[in-house]
Amino acid sequence: MKLVSQGAQYAISAIIALSKKEYGKAVSAADLAKALDCPAAYLSQLLSKLKKPGILKSQRGLNGGVLLAKPVKEISIYDVIVAIDGDSFFNNCFMGIEGCGHIEPCPFHNFWSNQRQKIKKWLIDTNFEDAEKAMSQVWFEQQLNFTS
Repeated sequence: MKLVSQGAQYAISAIIALSKKEYGKAVSAADLAKALDCPAAYLSQLLSKLKKPGILKSQRGLNGGVLLAKPVKEISIYDVIVAIDGDSFFNNCFMGIEGCGHIEPCPFHNFWSNQRQKIKKWLIDTNFEDAEKAMSQVWFEQQLNFTS
């Protein structure tokens, strides 16, 4: 079971790959897609969702592509997940019951309400600088196949 969608996983991986580049240097979506083993058109759609919240920006021209709009220490994992998947994971019932807790809570309501808030806090408090510090170069090369 995954806690984030495939799209959010690609977006998180793209931010990690971009964090290895010199700040302010653009990378083409096609190059990122190749490194992530992802369809380029799909990745382009995902990356465009990261522009509105100010995570990425794009640059046209010969050396065009996408680049980080701010330093990785200012981008939380939560920011990326919400930009791609929305925040329903952090608000919905574990069982998917509409309105759970407003009338009669499901048997998991109290536990899940507490746990999802802990997960949300961890994702908000964890930025991509933290991820980069925890990541080995071996993992990066095996998972992303992206030359920095």
